[in-house]
Amino acid sequence: MKFAIVVVFTILFVSISKAQDADLGWPALKTYSGDYATKVAMPLGGIGTGTVSIGGRGDLRDWEIVNQGALGWKPVFNSGKGSIWVAPFFAIRTITRDGNNQTRLLEGPLSSDNLDGDWGSNELNSGFPRFMSCEFNAAYPLAQINLSDENSPVDVSIKAFNPMVPGDTKVSSIPGAILKYVVHNKTDQALETTVCGAIPNFIGTDGWGGSAEGNKNTFRKESTFTGIFMENENKDTLNGKWGTMALVTPETEGISYRTQWHSDFRWNGSLINFWDDFNDDGMLEEQKGKYQGNKPATLAVKASVPPNGTKEFVFVLTWNFPVRLAWEAQPNYGEHTPIRNHYATVYADAWDVAKDITPNLKTLEKRTVEFVDAFINSDVPEVLKEAALFNMANLRSQTVFCDEDGYALGWEGTGSIEGTAINPKGAKAGWGFGSCTHVWNYEVTTPFLFGDVAMGMREVEFKYATNLETGAMAHRVRVPLKTAEQRMKTAADGQLGCLIKMYREWQLSGDNAKLAELYPYIKAAMEFAWKSSGWDKDANGVLEGKHHNTMDVNYIGPNPQMATWYLGALRASEEMALHMKDKAFAKKCRAMFENGSQWVDENLFNGAYYIQKVPEPTDFQVGEGILVDQLVGQYLAHTCGLGYLLDKDKMTTTLKTIKKYNWKENFNNHLSTFRSYAVNDEKGLVMAHYPENKREARPFPYYSEVMTGFEYSTGAHMLYEGLEDEGLAVFTAIRDRYDGKKRNPFNEGEFGHRYARAMASYSGLLAYTGFEYSAVNGTMKFNNLEGKYFWSNGYQYGTIEIKDKGDEKSVMLTVLNGELSLQSLSLKGFGKVKIKKGKTFQEGETTALMVLEN
Repeated sequence: MKFAIVVVFTILFVSISKAQDADLGWPALKTYSGDYATKVAMPLGGIGTGTVSIGGRGDLRDWEIVNQGALGWKPVFNSGKGSIWVAPFFAIRTITRDGNNQTRLLEGPLSSDNLDGDWGSNELNSGFPRFMSCEFNAAYPLAQINLSDENSPVDVSIKAFNPMVPGDTKVSSIPGAILKYVVHNKTDQALETTVCGAIPNFIGTDGWGGSAEGNKNTFRKESTFTGIFMENENKDTLNGKWGTMALVTPETEGISYRTQWHSDFRWNGSLINFWDDFNDDGMLEEQKGKYQGNKPATLAVKASVPPNGTKEFVFVLTWNFPVRLAWEAQPNYGEHTPIRNHYATVYADAWDVAKDITPNLKTLEKRTVEFVDAFINSDVPEVLKEAALFNMANLRSQTVFCDEDGYALGWEGTGSIEGTAINPKGAKAGWGFGSCTHVWNYEVTTPFLFGDVAMGMREVEFKYATNLETGAMAHRVRVPLKTAEQRMKTAADGQLGCLIKMYREWQLSGDNAKLAELYPYIKAAMEFAWKSSGWDKDANGVLEGKHHNTMDVNYIGPNPQMATWYLGALRASEEMALHMKDKAFAKKCRAMFENGSQWVDENLFNGAYYIQKVPEPTDFQVGEGILVDQLVGQYLAHTCGLGYLLDKDKMTTTLKTIKKYNWKENFNNHLSTFRSYAVNDEKGLVMAHYPENKREARPFPYYSEVMTGFEYSTGAHMLYEGLEDEGLAVFTAIRDRYDGKKRNPFNEGEFGHRYARAMASYSGLLAYTGFEYSAVNGTMKFNNLEGKYFWSNGYQYGTIEIKDKGDEKSVMLTVLNGELSLQSLSLKGFGKVKIKKGKTFQEGETTALMVLEN
């Protein structure tokens, strides 16, 4: 037998030295143009801070920074009699040496689907001159919008981003958006150029109501930046609509501004006055008098762009809305004490944010680009990278907020001001309150990018939502966490899945102290399954009793969906109990797992897939339907290395059956009885397929639908079992539906927009690379695939490059953030490197390892 040996040497990692350049080369994963840019809107903002989106033509839309989801909202200011309203915009003015003066909006052409309103175009700012060619290049959180026009002496690239670094939650939680307007002079003479931005001070409103009366804008100077501070003098620290904003630039020369526009409102006089002023010499004149409406803060930077050269005009938008009435969009959920946003404990106001972010723009950009570069240059199929990367936006949308203590809490999805097809008058700012456990179970983006955020979520579930005496876990939490009564019902899949996630977060963090702190709650939550719940009355590892679940109904009788959650929870609890030296409990969990696993394989597998055994006729069951996520517990178990829960061959057969029967090539021939997330000739996996004469009279509510989170978890499981073609087909079908023309690539919805479950998309990357990590044991594992791959454990991230060398493998491990301690590194099915006495891999270094075949 050959033994694995290790050769270790370290190479200073120098390939990022070009980040010192003034203009970093930004990577791009997807390009959208023409009709395929119509729906594109990429959110900009931090974890728990809200966002504003950069649209496919370069406009700022979906202003969701005021503590609530408000998809579709653009704040406006009044330009004069006749109700002509102006939305936030950036514009450019150029003049050549021979006097050719041009002013135009820094946006591409309007789409053709919103031009026939009662008064002409319904698009805001539609009357402004603009660029006629636009291309949107995306690699979240980096957006590059290239604008050009044959009649313009310049081309402009808008480079918009917000900082994002895996493992660095603070940097990734800044309430701000960075907009760089890179102007390229197409002529052979210098161009006098001004770029200006106009943002209404809408403080006091949020897209749903309120009043901006009392708002005030003030021009300020700092040593490293200048800008306009926006506030509302009617200070109400208990009102979620109250706060501050700022529009700043790192430039200190060539600055002009208006803290408001001209007060002449007769027939658009205010707009005409601004345009004439800006177009005249590219310098704005401050205005006096009383402006009626949301005072627009307008900031301009003037500079010369050299012949055939470029110049960057940089702007930073920051905000700080300190408090929210959590879940306030749902009046039937009761009254709540105001919750202070965590970011408001870090920053005093929006100007304080600007002080933090503006002097560090180059470093923040460098670190963000470094992450995205490493991610998209990974040798995995593009569709897996796209699905994982673009859905990261959900974590930083209004789907998530962080309370004063830093605990992340989440809706299922956010709302839009347009309402829904089901209930057009039922628009809501958020859908599905309370960090719903059975929804959030599916997502794996948070733990593998921001482990401390995920661990905080587990603490909420066990320390605050679990009754230590009974073991019952509320499947939705009320806030404030420390004082609210947690009286929501339990959900079997939610509670059991949280046990698997707790095991995962412990492994990724290596936080033995946190495990010890939460272990009494963990044990109580596991025992609830057979002690108090009625789920498994005889404690044999099989759920026979009534149990609530993510289909929003109660299942009755054994079924594979709940069985795999249960089996995964038993395995996770066993491992945690062993670490806590609770041998008796570990032994009990193991015995129940083995019995339950055998029983399910023998009694629920029908030769093609697993079925539910319904003891008596009952509405809203699965029965003998082919459920898309019947093996969901195995999916999650694979992401944290818990091993197989059921027979591997039977599960592979089941996945093939799901792909054969639940797959739809064309939805024109499919009846969806509730919501429609796939239409026309689109492809996808429906929630359930019923063989002929096997459908329940009243099946579970969502049986005929398509939902991306369920598709991703199933597609990733296919990849884990070696069904690569099938798994990639599922991922491809989803992303083809979110193509920029039909739907926004950064907004996969279900019960609301930017749905939490869609963040299951990161699992495709885990399945393809086989990445597993344990800080408890100091181990890291990958599939035995030649190539270069991105990895992240939630605390550090980097890349690994694997090359075949006959009966050995050359491995180059790079750590790009933080320090990584390892005892061993394995290539699955090949060999393992044992690192003597362990090693700490330093940030910014590449280490070479040699692995021999076992």
